Amino acid sequence: MKDYQISRFCWLEFNMDNLRDNFLVLKKMVGPDVKIMPAIKVNAYSHGIVACGKVLEECGADYLGVGSIDEGILLRENGVNMPILIFASNLIQETANLYVQYHLIPTILSLEAARSFSEAVSEPSDVFIKIDTGRGRIGVNAEEFPDFFREVSQMPNLHVEGVYSHMAAVNWPDEGADYAVWQYSRFKAAMDAIGEDANRIPFRQLANTPGCIALPDIRMSGICPGRAMWGYSPLTRRAEHPELKAPLVSWKSRLVHVNEVTGGKFGEKYKAVKMDTPKRIGIMVGGMGDGISPKIAGGYVLLHGRKCPVASTVSLEHTILDLTDFPDAKPGDEIVILGRQGEEEITLEQRMEEWGLTVPRIWTEISAHLDRHYYRDGKLWAVAKDERFILNEN
Repeated sequence: MKDYQISRFCWLEFNMDNLRDNFLVLKKMVGPDVKIMPAIKVNAYSHGIVACGKVLEECGADYLGVGSIDEGILLRENGVNMPILIFASNLIQETANLYVQYHLIPTILSLEAARSFSEAVSEPSDVFIKIDTGRGRIGVNAEEFPDFFREVSQMPNLHVEGVYSHMAAVNWPDEGADYAVWQYSRFKAAMDAIGEDANRIPFRQLANTPGCIALPDIRMSGICPGRAMWGYSPLTRRAEHPELKAPLVSWKSRLVHVNEVTGGKFGEKYKAVKMDTPKRIGIMVGGMGDGISPKIAGGYVLLHGRKCPVASTVSLEHTILDLTDFPDAKPGDEIVILGRQGEEEITLEQRMEEWGLTVPRIWTEISAHLDRHYYRDGKLWAVAKDERFILNEN
C-alpha cells in the first residue's frame, strides 16, 4: 500500500461493511422519519473516528456526535462534511472561534455560552441544548428548559437544531427501563411546555442503544446509538441483537523473538518467567501500554490456529508466550489476541469475562497508537496510523 508500512507489529483489523450494516439495521428499525446521530466519541470507541465518520456519512447518518472539538476538527480535515455535534464537554466562551471556523455544532448548557456563540457567528447557526432528565451530570434542568429555550431562541443567529438528554441506567433488563420511562416523561413535559416550537426542532432525542432497541416509544424524532454501531447491544452483558455485527474483527500481533530460558535458583526472582526446568518462550509485541490486560496472564492467545498459553505477567510493550507445544514457532509468526485463526476464535465476550471489563472499557483501553487496518468488500480500504488516515488507492 502506497505511503504506508507497518512499523510496530501489533494492530487492529476492522470490517467496515459491518459498521454499514449495523447502521442500516437501526435505520430499518426506526424508520425514515427518525434521524440518527451515531455517537463516535473517544475515537469512535477506539474504532477510529475518521474511518467510521466517512462510512457513516456515506450511509446517510443525519449527524455525528463527537466528544471534543479536536475530534470534530480531525473529521473536517479528513473530508467529512456532514453536521457534527460536539457533546457537552467544552467551554464555548473560550472556543467559539473554532466552532465557527470548522462549522461545528455546539451543545449549549448556559445562557453565557449561548451569548458567546451568538456574538461569534455572523450568520444563522445551529446549536443543540442538552437537558438533564435524571442523569444528574450535565444539562439544563428539565423544569428550567422552557424559559431557557425561549431566551436562547431569541438570540441573534442561533437556531435550535436539536435538544437531547442522556439515559442514565445502563444495566438492562434487570434495571433501568422504568427509570428511562421516567426520564422520558420529564423530557416530554419539557417539550410540551414549549408548544408548537417543539415540532420545529428537527432532532429531539433521549434514546441511546438500549432505548432504541427495547423502548421504541421513547425514540421521538431522533436516536443517538453508541454501542450498537460497534455490534453490541447492552440489554444484558452479552451481545443480544442477532443482526448487529462487530466491525472490530481482529486484534493481531507477531512473534519478534524466540528464546530458550533455563531454570535454576540464581536470580530466579528477577526473571520474567519462573521455572525449574528449561522452557521455550516467545515474545509477542503488545502489552499493557497497548491495552492488553494483565489478566491475560494464565490465559491464551492463538498461534498456528491453536491456543497458546501466556507464560507470565504482561509488561508495557511485550507479552511472553509458552512455546513448549509449538516447536516450529519462529519470529514473524502471526498471533491473534482477539478474533479468529483457523478453527479457533477468541470473542469479545470471552475477553470481557476474563479481563473483568465492560465492552466499552475493552474498546477504549486499546491504545490509539496501534495501527488500524480497514477492510471493505474483503479488500484493504484504508489504514489509520497515529493521526494519519491513508486511503488505499491501489
